[in-house]
Amino acid sequence: MIIGLGCLAHDRVLVTETTWAAGKGRIVRRETRFGGNVRNALATVAALDLPAAYLATVGTSSLGDAAFADLVDHRINTRFIERVAGADPVTSVLTITSDGERYIAFDDDALASTPLPQSSIVDAALASATVLLVDAPTAPPGSLDVVRRARSQGIAVVLDAERDPTEGVLALIAEADHLVIPLGFGRDITDRIESADVIEALWSDARTVVVLTDGPRGSFAAASPTEILHVPAFDTAVIDTTGCGDAFHGAYAVALARSEDLTSRLSFASAAAAVIAARASGEQRTPTTDEINQLMGDASSSNQRR
Repeated sequence: MIIGLGCLAHDRVLVTETTWAAGKGRIVRRETRFGGNVRNALATVAALDLPAAYLATVGTSSLGDAAFADLVDHRINTRFIERVAGADPVTSVLTITSDGERYIAFDDDALASTPLPQSSIVDAALASATVLLVDAPTAPPGSLDVVRRARSQGIAVVLDAERDPTEGVLALIAEADHLVIPLGFGRDITDRIESADVIEALWSDARTVVVLTDGPRGSFAAASPTEILHVPAFDTAVIDTTGCGDAFHGAYAVALARSEDLTSRLSFASAAAAVIAARASGEQRTPTTDEINQLMGDASSSNQRR
């Protein structure tokens, strides 16, 4: 089972008819939906037919009830959730432009009231886990101990981080064996520029893999600090990039749980992200296995014709 640590979010989405460069634009679509990096990654895992569960506290308010129901609707197992007053989802506003880019403004004050579940629930979750997915910036206090325990039990830890390089976030980064982060964030925390140099700076004895994602330029990865692998992104339309990184992490975890090699993991994850990028706002933001396989097959056929 793939277990997730990180916050839930309740998103208000505004889709505009123009790009950021225009300075302003009319809203052409509105929607509300639940999200959060780990929630979205776990929804991808479940959509790809692997067991997924959320290890968290969830608030007892009506918003908490709705978030809990959303997890159930997306086939994310809720048996490792403890209902705690105040542990409500982060609220955010997403503005999506006509070229598929987005800006997220969020209020994460609720994270201060979002602890880990009681220790017996954490123990049960780790006893069921094969992979632990962690969103470092939103993981609750005590998550570092959970990650260390997971590592000591031979559970692979796939860690996401893209902002807020606090001491706590950096400590989680240091413990992860599968570090999967954006190249830009890697540059920020290493003061290096080239992907190979960033990977070298992030490497440690704790690592199994370092992956740097770079949007339309694909991903760079290494299972050792000296052998860098580049997997290009898939050539698809970009309509809405919301959730692409989360789909990448979820699909990577799925491929890892299936014992696929690094190249296969990256290709599968990249295809999952590309499927989401091509979806219009308002459509389901989880990929299917058929969609991923078709995209990978189309790309393979195209390469063979060249």
